[in-house]
Amino acid sequence: MREVRQDKRSGTSTLVTDWCSRANAKQRSGRAGRVQPGLCCKLFSSRTLHKEMREQPMPELQRVPLEEACLAILAGNLGLSCLDFLLQAPQPPSRESVQAALVLLEEVGAIESSAIDSPVTTERLTPLGVHLAKLPVHVRLGKMLIFGALFKCLDETLTIAASLSTKSPFAANVTSPAEAAAAHRTFAHSSSDFRSICNVWNAYQSATSEGYSKGRKFCDRNYLNHTALVEIADMRDQFIELLGQIGFVSLQAQSGGKSGYDLKEYNSHSNVDAVVDAVIVAGLYPNVAHAEKVTRTDPPQLWCNKERVYFHSSSVNHKVVNLESDWVAFYEKFATSRTYIAATSLAKPYSLLLFGKSIVVRHLERMVVVDDSVQLKMAAQTGVAFRELRYEIESILKEMIETRTTGSANQERMIHGIVELLASEAS
Repeated sequence: MREVRQDKRSGTSTLVTDWCSRANAKQRSGRAGRVQPGLCCKLFSSRTLHKEMREQPMPELQRVPLEEACLAILAGNLGLSCLDFLLQAPQPPSRESVQAALVLLEEVGAIESSAIDSPVTTERLTPLGVHLAKLPVHVRLGKMLIFGALFKCLDETLTIAASLSTKSPFAANVTSPAEAAAAHRTFAHSSSDFRSICNVWNAYQSATSEGYSKGRKFCDRNYLNHTALVEIADMRDQFIELLGQIGFVSLQAQSGGKSGYDLKEYNSHSNVDAVVDAVIVAGLYPNVAHAEKVTRTDPPQLWCNKERVYFHSSSVNHKVVNLESDWVAFYEKFATSRTYIAATSLAKPYSLLLFGKSIVVRHLERMVVVDDSVQLKMAAQTGVAFRELRYEIESILKEMIETRTTGSANQERMIHGIVELLASEAS
């Protein structure tokens, strides 16, 4: 059966195929004789029945990420403490899984925790959290989508978020691995695995514009997973609808008297690499690693929270000697013989300042420290300026809770200024 589980590597929900429980199998056998005598065929062995199958199905609260549940509790004013509320469930999740969800929500900037004259910690939604509570997607992807719409690089953001919700468009089980790798390299971006997928999507869209069969042939020729690309198309449409429902995308009058989503005004910055990369950082932070150059001829060493990590061989940044930034954002981290990071993109200092959490300015050292771990050498006034910019972004999100619309003169002016600032860093 197909069941939603938590992906340990990325922390997101994923559909996995697993054996049903013995209780499920017994219940399903009863369906064969509901209206007349029937026959139930079970295609598994007695060993599987007794050794592989659980007695009862695992409760959903114990097998899925709990970020959405915590947001729903706070948005519905069902309790001040998500932990206390969830532990009252008939089959509660573990205390550790609830705390992990709350930590992630704080890292993303969706909640703020505080103790009110008692040892019990309570949580409240931030303006960003109010919007994320309305999106039935993982909070990282939701944050990426919201800022993709705000910073008007929505098309690229939709593709990236959709690709992270489905299988990779790069076919893995092929008869000619060398030819497949060569074909995949033609889509590679210089420093971002996410932008590489955008290149695949744009080429696929161009092929399918000439007909469905052309799209299939394009995938076969380039060793791409056609099913994954169809799923990406479907997820993109779903994300647009969700953003429209919460006011981040507006309905426009179309030909024939119909209404639809005209995304042109939300893509005016899709060709500004620095803006797209910043939105990627917004969704992935605090998943960042520091690249330290040790020798001139070798790739830099990567460190994440004092742990040595390595680029996975599937990343476009694998074996790159001179990275264009000292910081790398990543989607997932996993350990085999080494600890690897996969699905990576370079993160520039301005992006980290804009979407990190706390900022400490060290005036005498000419250094700005983000979240105690990201140390950036720059003028102190730059750190102060970005701290003020964060308040402005929060005020825009707060304004949208009430108006449910984007595009006010104040919003446009602020977003344009931030875009120019991000672009100036890259030039």
